[in-house]
Amino acid sequence: MEETENRKEPFIPGHHECEICYGGEADLHKHYTSCKKNPGHVNFIPVNDFNLDHLPSRYHDVIMLEQIKALSALTVLIKVKYTSLERPESGPFFSGQYPFYMNRGSDVLRTATGTVYDVVKYTESDNKGTCPCGKCQHSDTPSKVWGEVFVTTATHAVFDVSEARQTKCVVGFDDNKSPGVSLDGWRVEEAHFERDRCEFTCVSCDLELVDELYWTCRRFDDLCVKIREKYWKSDNNDKLTVIVSHPHGCPKKVSVGQWTHIHEGKVWPKYTYTTCTCPGSSGACVYMPGYDGLLTRPHSGSNSVGNYCGEFGMWLY
Repeated sequence: MEETENRKEPFIPGHHECEICYGGEADLHKHYTSCKKNPGHVNFIPVNDFNLDHLPSRYHDVIMLEQIKALSALTVLIKVKYTSLERPESGPFFSGQYPFYMNRGSDVLRTATGTVYDVVKYTESDNKGTCPCGKCQHSDTPSKVWGEVFVTTATHAVFDVSEARQTKCVVGFDDNKSPGVSLDGWRVEEAHFERDRCEFTCVSCDLELVDELYWTCRRFDDLCVKIREKYWKSDNNDKLTVIVSHPHGCPKKVSVGQWTHIHEGKVWPKYTYTTCTCPGSSGACVYMPGYDGLLTRPHSGSNSVGNYCGEFGMWLY
């Protein structure tokens, strides 16, 4: 690795990559087809078509493919239908006004991407009451067995609890024939403004989905251990950077590229990379298996250098 690649470069604030839909969800396909950043989206691979040939030869490994497939299964489309009155006027990751400052108090739809990182299921014996999801709140027989699904994304996508309560997370939106299943946003666990990372909780009484996500998280964790053992502190020439996201709020895609620069962060370093992103990719997991080892970060935005992430996003196990 060249000396200049080891040195941390100054960070240049850029622009967020949420998709704004003033005309509602009907706008999403129109935004996808008229995209100017990545016309045709040729470097966005449908998750069902992704295979080892899309990776550098050093990563032609069944375990790596399983890992990315598991990450894809945990990737969710985020739909936010409210903008908090508490949003500040400016922020360190973005040039100009902080995203959606001018939309405070409005119900303009925006879409982003998130990643499920843990799941907890409650039964009657846990004394957690009934499921607080929208379906149960309007039911005479709310479920006494339900689950919390923990999601990580960018803070500029979901800023606080007032926004989380007006958020839906869609699991399994892999293609237009598979619309996925929605989870109701409930509360914010942590929202780091200066790192652009938010962890929030969704709730659901769909026990089949809750169980599926739980076991996918466990499989993802197990695969992380194997990936770390094989690639941790290995040659960084590839600088592999993988992102699974919902560009323009449309079905999820996988994009593959390289990180190019390391930047000083508030606590953890940030990265710039060539991996393709679009509006709607904000909050997606930025996965660097050959370099990061245990850490991922949420995608934040795009500047004159390339695409960039927030700081430390979640422990992979």
